[in-house]
Amino acid sequence: MVISRTKIFLICLLIILILGFGTFGFHLIEGWSFIDSLFMTSITLTTVGFGEVHPLSDGGKLFTLVIIFFGAGIFTYSISILMSYMMSYDFDKRRREKMQKKIDTLKKHTVVCGFGRMGAVICHELSRNNNPFVVIEKRDDLVNELKKTNYLWIEGDAANDDCMELSGLERAKVLVSMIDNDSEALYISLAGRSINPDLHIIARGTDMTAKKRILKAGADKVVLPIVMSGLQVAESVLNPAVEDFLDLTGDNKSEKRIQLADLFVTKDSSLINESLHSKGHEMSDLIIVGIRKHDKSFVFKPESSYIFNEGDCLIAMGSREAYNRARKHFQLSTIN
Repeated sequence: MVISRTKIFLICLLIILILGFGTFGFHLIEGWSFIDSLFMTSITLTTVGFGEVHPLSDGGKLFTLVIIFFGAGIFTYSISILMSYMMSYDFDKRRREKMQKKIDTLKKHTVVCGFGRMGAVICHELSRNNNPFVVIEKRDDLVNELKKTNYLWIEGDAANDDCMELSGLERAKVLVSMIDNDSEALYISLAGRSINPDLHIIARGTDMTAKKRILKAGADKVVLPIVMSGLQVAESVLNPAVEDFLDLTGDNKSEKRIQLADLFVTKDSSLINESLHSKGHEMSDLIIVGIRKHDKSFVFKPESSYIFNEGDCLIAMGSREAYNRARKHFQLSTIN
């Protein structure tokens, strides 16, 4: 039985009116306190049979009969409706509806397809950097893991158009597919590109052949976890000092680890129309490796005379701590 919120409100109002009617009635007729009057009304309506609070006058007895004949049935029925509503209340559904309302307000967010081992790491990093994102996952065990987090998520198949629509993909900035299935990665890339032509799509692939197909489907970048892991191990063998310096072992908890990151010059940034020479001393704990300009051209190791413009993307090397300081000091952003 579906019970509307309006009906629940009216039932609650009716219960309050009945209790109020009985309470004021006993108070006026018998002169009892409001507590005694409310108690007498309650035990009369619920027919628990505790007996009178005080001896009743003839007027009080007649009033009690009125409450029993006209109020007890209505009260009992109303309580049964409320109990039925509480027993049938779908808390999971209400939680999902509340979460969907939050998702509907997102813009320029990231949609992560798959909450496996790689997806979980990506979500952790996005959360640490306060980048808004939505996860799409269909496996029951991984959905249970998502329930333990404060992430926004959708239960369903990422290759389903309805799930993509619910994630707000048409308003998103980035689509990340970490599903270990080349066919699904290909379809997700193709569908994502058709829904949002400006979307930056990153997908997972198993080998070079799959990479070529997924790129043709619309992905901007395809990562090959096995190849990447092999290259990392080779880097540890060939250049151990560099690997230790950049801390590529996966210890993503340290604020001191050195990494490369993007920092975008916003319209409110104090860097606009300033040179690297004039502002360089204020970012001495970061190394500016290069700058990708708004027209996608790249300036490697920019000269000190370089003038910053809105939309510039600074490719910087430093610690997370240094990035956070620079972001606040210069009003920079991690998303364009």
